[in-house]
Parts: sequence; C-alpha cells; structure tokens
Amino acid sequence: MLRSLTIRHIALIDRLSLDFAEGFTTLTGETGAGKSILIDAIGLIRGDRAQAQLIMAGQEEAEVLAEFSYAPDSPVAQFLREESLMDEEAADTLLIRRTITRDGRGKVWLNGRQCPLAQLKTLGALLIDVHGQHHNQKLLHKTEQRATLDGHAGLDRAVDALARTAQSLHRAEHQLAEREAAAATRADRRALLAFQLEEIDAINPEPDEFNQQHQLLSRLSRQDEWRNTLHEQIAQLYEGENSVHDRLSAAQHALERLVALDDRLSAIVESLASAAIEVSESAHSLRDQLDADDADPGLLDRVQQRLDSLHQLARKHRIAPEFLDEHIAALRREAEQLASEDAAEDNLSTEITRLRAEYDRQAAEIRAQRQAAATGLAAAVSAAIQQLGMPHGRIEIAVTPSPQAENRPEAGIDEVQFLISANRGHPLQPLNEIASGGELARVSLAFKTLTAAFDPVQTFIFDEVDTGIGGAIAEIVGRHLRALGQHRQVLCVTHLPQVAAQGQHQIQVAKTHHEAGTRTTIAPLSASERIEEIARMIGGVEITEQTRRLATEMLNPPNLRPAD
Repeated sequence: MLRSLTIRHIALIDRLSLDFAEGFTTLTGETGAGKSILIDAIGLIRGDRAQAQLIMAGQEEAEVLAEFSYAPDSPVAQFLREESLMDEEAADTLLIRRTITRDGRGKVWLNGRQCPLAQLKTLGALLIDVHGQHHNQKLLHKTEQRATLDGHAGLDRAVDALARTAQSLHRAEHQLAEREAAAATRADRRALLAFQLEEIDAINPEPDEFNQQHQLLSRLSRQDEWRNTLHEQIAQLYEGENSVHDRLSAAQHALERLVALDDRLSAIVESLASAAIEVSESAHSLRDQLDADDADPGLLDRVQQRLDSLHQLARKHRIAPEFLDEHIAALRREAEQLASEDAAEDNLSTEITRLRAEYDRQAAEIRAQRQAAATGLAAAVSAAIQQLGMPHGRIEIAVTPSPQAENRPEAGIDEVQFLISANRGHPLQPLNEIASGGELARVSLAFKTLTAAFDPVQTFIFDEVDTGIGGAIAEIVGRHLRALGQHRQVLCVTHLPQVAAQGQHQIQVAKTHHEAGTRTTIAPLSASERIEEIARMIGGVEITEQTRRLATEMLNPPNLRPAD
C-alpha cells in the first residue's frame, strides 16, 4: 500500500508531501489543476519513462520519494528478498526514491540502494496498477482477456508452471531436432571410425611399439658388431684365460691366507667374493642373450615387417608413426563420444515424451478451470454492466481450442475471447469488434473490480475511468470503486461528484497563482472541506446552500452501501 509521496520540482509542484490512507480515495479538482501531475509522479515510482518536460521550469533536477507497506508473504516481499533489497530493520517498509535530470541521468534507489530502472519497473508492476482510458484498449487483445480470466480463476501460478514445462519441452525438441539434423553426418563418421578402428585392431599396435621396434631394428642392423662384442666381453669377464673372474678369485684366495694374520682383510675378501659372483652372473646373462639370438634367426625380418605395418598405418592417418598412440586414443574417445550421443538422443526422446505428457496434463487441468471460471465471471460481469447503464448487456467468455495448440504454447492450449451483446436481441460478438468507447470503459471497469480480489497488487489507480457517464450510473461506478476499496487501496481521479462522494477520503488538486508563478497544490480534505468541494463539482462557479445540502446528502446518504 502507498503510505506517502513526496514530490520536488515536478511540473507545477515545487515541494509536496502527501500521506495516503487505506480504502477508497478520490482526487478532484478543476480541469487543468494538475491531477495528471500526481499520476505522472506516481508513474515515475512505477518505473515509467521519465520525460524532461516533467521537471519544473528553472530547475535541473526533480525528485519523487514514496513509502510503501507490504505483507511478508507478498510478491513484493519475495522480490525484495530475491534481489537482496529488503530492509531487515523495517521488513514491512519499502522506500523508493527516483531523480530525473534534464540530461537524462536520473537515478533510482530502493531501500537506500541504487538500482537500475529495469529493477524498479519490475517492482513497480507489483506495487501499483494504473487503470486509465487508454488501459481499456488492452482489454480488446486476446492475450489480456486470457490473463484477466486466469487472474480471476487464480491460475497465474499454474500458467507459470505450464510455461516452464513448455519452455523445457521446446528446448528439448530443439536439441533433438539439431541432433537429428546432424544424424547423417554422425552416422557417416561413426562408420568411418568403425572401419578405422577395425583396421587398427587387426594390426593391434602395442603402447610405444614403434619406438621399441625401431630401437630393436637399430640393434639388429649391427648384429655382427653386437655378437662380437658380447663374445669378447664374455671371454674377458669369465671364459677366457686370465679373465676378470679368475683374477678376482686369485686375489680372494691370496688374501684369505692372510686373514689369520690381519682380520681387517676379511671384509675385503668378502667384497672380492661378491664381485666375482656378479661378474659371473653378468657373463652368464650375456651368454643367454647370445643363445636367444641364435634361437630366432628370423627376428630381423619380422621387426622390419612390423615397422612397415606401423608406417603404413601412420601414412593412412596422415600422422608421424611416433604419434600413433595418441591418434588411436583420440579415435577411440571420439567413437565413445558418438556412442554416448546416440544414448543421449535416446534419453532426449524419452524426456520429450515425458514433458509432452506433463504439459498435456497441466494444460488439460488449466482448460477445465478456465471453462469453469469463465461461466461465473461472465455472469458477474453481465450483472455489473447492467448496473452500469447497459440494462440489456450480456457478456460471455468463450474458451476454445487454440489454433496453435499442437505446438503446446506457453500460455496453454486455449484461446480466450470476450463476447458482448450490448443491446437486447443483438447477437454476441467479439468485444474488439463492436464495443463503443463508453461501453468498453464500463466493461473494463466491471472486469477490473470483479477480478481485483485475485490481483496481488495492493494499490489501484483509476484515472478518469468515469468519462462519458453521469447521473445514477456515475453513482454506481463510485459504489463499485468503494466496494473495491474494501479489499485494496483505491485512488480515483474523477470530475463527477457522484463518484467523489463515494470515496472514504478525498484529496483536492488546485492551481494557485503567485508573483513567482503558478503552482499546483494537493491536499487532503476535511469533512467540511469535502462538502465545499463536492458542492463546487455540482454547482459550478457559484456555490449555494442548496448545492451544499445536496453535497452533504451525497456524502451521507441514508443507505450508503457497497455495490453488490
């Protein structure tokens, strides 16, 4: 609820602070007094676009400050929590401050924190609903008609959930379509990989085999040198005359005879014995290698053939043989990835089937609730417009299958259309085809007052919605707004005394002239001041006692009650 509004340097308002009450408040004043200035200032708090023309002449900056109260479980509270903008010391209070400058560099503060205008615009839509003459035109659009019915039926959350399901479904369908479009390319690539890996598996390269085989080839190509060197070293180490093993053994035995004379030599004797054993083992290992080589005379040919196979495989894949291991590993990873993509495609198809079923279930439930709500709302609006001067008016709300239903749109599978018969005997026709401006205003007001109870917004502003009506109908309009004021804070700009008299509170907008210039003043009226203002609205230039009595009677009727 809007608690207070402070305005500085807006149009003809120099400085102004105004408190607002609960219930139904009317704003009255002569034409041109500046009632629209107040609406424009509130619009700035809602996040409306700032116009430099709003800044008072001679000033470079204007400012609007508003204080709101809100419930802890309201959408406003949820928004402030999500955006980390809640004032923990005053959790039920919201302060909005906005400045506008001629150079367009205005700023916004929410609870003392500077924020972007887009954030204010989102929040403003949760705080205030402004209903003016041009807003009536919105009701001609089917999307607004559907939203109005959904709001009355309490379907906003269900429709939001359906929209999320539809978005998930459409994303999944898009992903599947992309995968299917690439399916032929993937199939070709998968077939090529299968062929390549089958050929690789036939050759079956071992890890680092090329390097190992290449080293073996280098050794085999110098086989004679290798054999001669091994023979020579075997002889010198063990088998030849005066070999290393013989000399070590001789030294060992010679020193053993002296151990009795010098026991310090025993450690050296043991070292010589160990060295002799190691030399013997090394010689035997060299002999084993010679014998093994003798057992495989075709090894050189096999190594050359194996290297030829590895070279040929590398050439086919256009890589150096040294990189075969990395390349083969990459091919296997790609094959696994393609296999996983096929599995993902299957999972995606399963998810699409699930989402379609979930969407259809949610949409069917919403359709049933829309159809049920449409009957009751149409009957209530028909009764309301008959009270509002259309005695034979009749409204029906058609809920029919949408032409786009097969695409599972976010708003559901229904098309909602408001139909009206304004006169007896006239067939029902779409509201946007036959409703006149006055009829549309009454229909729009009826819908607004009947659906407001389901709207989370707490403050409604009606800007001259009573244009084109008068007399008893104007009083009924006022009673409708007063009834709405039982559940919401309602502000209404009006020129009609019948509407103004229905207000629980009244604010007067006036224009005053000073030497410094013309200024707009806005002030709440006392009970006696209300009588004078309503008398002015009734009687024009000269206010008589008769008009005062009539104003008093309008403000205190014997059977004042809200509209049914």
